[in-house]
Amino acid sequence: MKFQQRVLTAAAVTVGGIASPRALALVSIEDGRDHLFIDGSVEMSYDSNIFAHAQSGGSLSYQGTLGTEFVRHAGWIGVNISASISFANFARYSSQNYADPKVTGELTKQTGRTTGSLTFSMEKENRADVDVNTRDVSWVYDAGLNFQYPVITRYSISGAFDVSHTDYLDKQLFTDNTTYSGSLYLYYVLNEQRDLFIDYRSRVSDEGNGQNELDNSLSTGVSGRIIGPFNGSLQMGYQMRSPTGGGPANSGRYGDLNGSGTMTWNVNRRVTLTANLLKDFETTANALSVDSTSGGFTLQDSITSKAVANLDGSVGENRFLGNEGLTAPGDQERTDRFVSFGGFYSYAFNEHLKVQAGYSYYKSWSNVAYAEFPRAQYNLTLSSHW
Repeated sequence: MKFQQRVLTAAAVTVGGIASPRALALVSIEDGRDHLFIDGSVEMSYDSNIFAHAQSGGSLSYQGTLGTEFVRHAGWIGVNISASISFANFARYSSQNYADPKVTGELTKQTGRTTGSLTFSMEKENRADVDVNTRDVSWVYDAGLNFQYPVITRYSISGAFDVSHTDYLDKQLFTDNTTYSGSLYLYYVLNEQRDLFIDYRSRVSDEGNGQNELDNSLSTGVSGRIIGPFNGSLQMGYQMRSPTGGGPANSGRYGDLNGSGTMTWNVNRRVTLTANLLKDFETTANALSVDSTSGGFTLQDSITSKAVANLDGSVGENRFLGNEGLTAPGDQERTDRFVSFGGFYSYAFNEHLKVQAGYSYYKSWSNVAYAEFPRAQYNLTLSSHW
């Protein structure tokens, strides 16, 4: 009964805030060059497996987000700054309740010969991690620099540098990670519809247990018109992961294909179909190397100017590498395969108020019994933007 009362109270507070223009208002100053937005949402949901493992139970919960965003587009530097707090209360597992802050910032330069952006973010994350099959809580800090420079008419270069640090609250179960990455693209304008490019990326993962890993990849791809009616970007190449420090013996030398891509087909004025692909080496929260492969689609129908329906699905495989990945029966490496699908329907009553109902299903098959589980989620969300 107490949980139901809290849900009703949260809903009443949100609706009351939406109805009050003084509490949630859009502010424009400096002749419309500076804007201040306020966003809020409240959600009732049910998750059948909140820990992402075979013995986990489910729980009803209510969640919400309250945030603000400042945008300035004046002169040759644009500014975007946002701050928000997300919260969740679980009916059955109250120890998992959280209130997590998030701050992001971006400086952009979109004029002149050299364009780019400088970004930073800081947030607290609370999530069900399917790779470690439990919930992990962490602070994540990130800073990045992106740039693009046209060399001559047909050639241009772009690059990105990023530093990310993940600080886990539970040091006994999880390993902190600092990742340094840099990439450089060389683009060639093939014609009005397509650009060809070559990409080199280097990435260093510095684990809190003293283990270090170096990834180097070289790939080539195409952006613009990919094939037939599909537009987007697609690249494929080869990647090597090598140990560069001490730590556990699970660090080995691995090589495999890697790739990524997003392609969209505007079927008609209402319907769009988007396909995506990702194959890459990843590092889990307990410092294991994983060869991850996934692909999926999203079908969206803008039924009316106010109503949108969305369907999506994906399949994938996570193959754990190294000696510490040999956790399956018979001393085999752990391999997880999954399929997921879902959808939502949203309706905007006006420019400030929107309601959305959604469902998603995730099924994991694994040669480790603990990592084989189903997960279904239902949610009803009320959101407002001012």
